[in-house]
Amino acid sequence: MRKADRRRDARFATSFSATLTLDTGSRVVVVGDISAGGAMLEAQNDLWPGCKLSLKAKNLDVNGEIRWRNDRLCGVAFSMPVDPFAVIAANVGDVTDTMVEEPPLSSRQSDRS
Repeated sequence: MRKADRRRDARFATSFSATLTLDTGSRVVVVGDISAGGAMLEAQNDLWPGCKLSLKAKNLDVNGEIRWRNDRLCGVAFSMPVDPFAVIAANVGDVTDTMVEEPPLSSRQSDRS
C-alpha cells in the first residue's frame, strides 16, 4: 500500500545544482524537484531527518530541515515559501521543460473553501 502524500504544494521536476550548507560545512547537491514548500535533493548519505540547513542557488536562498531520507535522496521542508517557477527559470532557463504534478486532492479542495 502506498504511503499517503502529505504535500500541500504542486511539485515541479527539475535538475539543477545548489549549495547545501550545514553546521559541518557546505557541499553541492542536485535539486530533483521543487515546490513552494520544499524540495527533493540528491545528496550524500549523511543527511538525516531533523538536520537544519541552508539551500542556495540562483533565485533561491532559504533555510530548511531534512524531513525524510531514502538512500541518496532526501526531502527538505523550507522555513518559508519560495516561487518554484522563478527558481527553475533562473536555474534551467525554461519552465516548460519541467513536469507538473498536481497537489493532493485534499489541498485543492481546501483552497476552494
